[in-house]
Amino acid sequence: MFREGLVQNYELEVRHRDGSTTPVLYNASVYRDEGDEVVGVFAAARDITTRKRAEEEVRRLNEELEQRVRLRTAQLEASNKELESFSYSVSHDLRAPLRAMDGFSRILLEEYRPQLPSNAQRYLDFVRDGASHMGNLIDGLLALSRLGRQELKRRPVEVAEIVEQSMDDLQADVEGSTAEFVVGCLPSCDADPLLLRQVFVNLLSNALKFSRKQQKVRIEIGALRAYEAAQAPAHVLRLLDRDSWVYYVRDNGVGFDMRYAEKLFGVFQRLHRQEEFKGTGIGLATVQQIIHKHGGQVWAEAEVGKGATFYFTIGPSVGDTTDSHVEIRK
Repeated sequence: MFREGLVQNYELEVRHRDGSTTPVLYNASVYRDEGDEVVGVFAAARDITTRKRAEEEVRRLNEELEQRVRLRTAQLEASNKELESFSYSVSHDLRAPLRAMDGFSRILLEEYRPQLPSNAQRYLDFVRDGASHMGNLIDGLLALSRLGRQELKRRPVEVAEIVEQSMDDLQADVEGSTAEFVVGCLPSCDADPLLLRQVFVNLLSNALKFSRKQQKVRIEIGALRAYEAAQAPAHVLRLLDRDSWVYYVRDNGVGFDMRYAEKLFGVFQRLHRQEEFKGTGIGLATVQQIIHKHGGQVWAEAEVGKGATFYFTIGPSVGDTTDSHVEIRK
């Protein structure tokens, strides 16, 4: 204090005659006479006992929180090991009886078809179809399970290139159809390119499937600013930056009733009959998990008989691609 002229908020303990102590913040400064000689000191010590108790409580709570986190991490690791064991069991133990069902049904049909009544043949076809569908469900569940443990590898990606690759992946589904893809503005973003490609493959495949009954299938892929997405649910709008990009895939298919929209992204949830549209009910659940893994949001709007649009955010864009160029691909 005498060397520098003052002391500010210096923490120390005052010891009393009875041996007890009080934590204080000490502030002091010297004052001088006309000859610049030190003639006195202004000093004050503020009792900070309450603050110190609060700090100690915070420290104790932090230690408890760290302990809970360590415990929760250990439980999560144990759960992951159990999940891996379950996945292995599903992959191997459940496939064996499915292969037997499918294999013996096929042998019966191939070797004894002439001796089997038509109803028996039809029942065996049902058995084979069921075994095939169950196999697809197992594959979907395993993929969904692996996705939850997969490390996110984000980097700047050109979304237009991802969409192009996704459409190439679906060439077999497009062959012989009248499907027309209209690709609009697609700003770049920061994402895992492999997972983002899976999102577009699933959404485009979904759009193709539910539009196949249309005389002319039209699928649009583009982006808009969040402030233009007034149709987003209220809980989603609250989480969006108004200037962030929202990507969408729009089709002119059968659509769905918005009263059941909350079921869309659930595992095995279907809004249409299996007989009408084949599928496992896992594709949109996978899309949601990938988007949430990126910290984004996904939702849909539709009208029965008038198509559906799926929207999603993926995080802050790394480029401001506002080019209005539109590409039409048949």
